[in-house]
Amino acid sequence: MKFTLLFIALSTTIFAQQKVSGQIFDKSTKQAISYVSVGIVAKSVGTISSELGIFEFFVSEKQKSDSLKISAIGYKSQSYLISDFIKEPTKTVFLEVLPMQLNEIVIKSKKVKFKTIGTTHYTKNNCTGFADIEGNWKGAEAAILIRNNKNCLLEDFSFYVIQNKYDDSLVFRLNIYERISPPAGSPEWMGKDWVGPTLLKKAIIFKVGIKQGEFTLPIKNYNIQTAKDFYISLECLMDEMQIKKFCYAASVSTVSFFKVKAFSTWRRGKSGGGADFNVKVSYTD
Repeated sequence: MKFTLLFIALSTTIFAQQKVSGQIFDKSTKQAISYVSVGIVAKSVGTISSELGIFEFFVSEKQKSDSLKISAIGYKSQSYLISDFIKEPTKTVFLEVLPMQLNEIVIKSKKVKFKTIGTTHYTKNNCTGFADIEGNWKGAEAAILIRNNKNCLLEDFSFYVIQNKYDDSLVFRLNIYERISPPAGSPEWMGKDWVGPTLLKKAIIFKVGIKQGEFTLPIKNYNIQTAKDFYISLECLMDEMQIKKFCYAASVSTVSFFKVKAFSTWRRGKSGGGADFNVKVSYTD
């Protein structure tokens, strides 16, 4: 099969002079927290913790005075000075669970309808993936804006794997964000739509093992409801995700949004290449 690779190559120089490492636990249960976002806000520096909550990455001399943010869905974020981690070779971090706020569910005697929104046609000859920093893809995200004007419940998320040459199952996180307007005075490349806060109360982590074809993830039990436009994002939780080994369908006409690390700035693609993500939703008239 012939297909076009749609991706953005990023080049950066990292002066790795000091290792920052630690392990993250739940403050109440003392259990390790998997796949926590760790990094410097607004910079392409950071990583995602392992299944055992362990993380490590390197900072340059100039970054030693920066603050480190540690964040996981469902927990209160923590901020530390990078220098604190340098003084303590492997620092232990405890995150506190946020109070769970359940959405009110109103039962109405109306017929439930279903609809698929997003990019519903898979362009199987266009292949896209994740942007990396110096050969590390962990924490990179790819998102598209999904238009929505009805109060709905998100039922399923789907996308099309064009090729997967990895032997083991791949681990991803599905993120769903509010749509907001860019701050006043933002550069033109930001456009009129921008990525806002998460809509999730619980992390959605899943594995993909198929080599080719449509992948569908049921998400109804996460009770994600919205009546507005939203962004849907796929986040890489693997150290390696080369586009020549793993890529998925994308459309040149769809605007792409991406970032390379957990707390780096979102970027808007200049030439389309947005992923063919779609969501099945349910609603009542």
